Amino acid sequence: MTTKEYYQYKSAIETANASKDKEALRQIQKQLIANYGLHNNDVQALLKKFAYTV
Repeated sequence: MTTKEYYQYKSAIETANASKDKEALRQIQKQLIANYGLHNNDVQALLKKFAYTV
């Protein structure tokens, strides 16, 4: 994952957290895992930023 992609995902997660949009978080989670795999360190760091369990 590039640095740009990481910060795009981070921004999307922060926006979804702020609006309490669990469906958006669910979609972000699916994209992250599908594109980069669950064992990617960046994916793990981004998933920890989720304010809600999806």
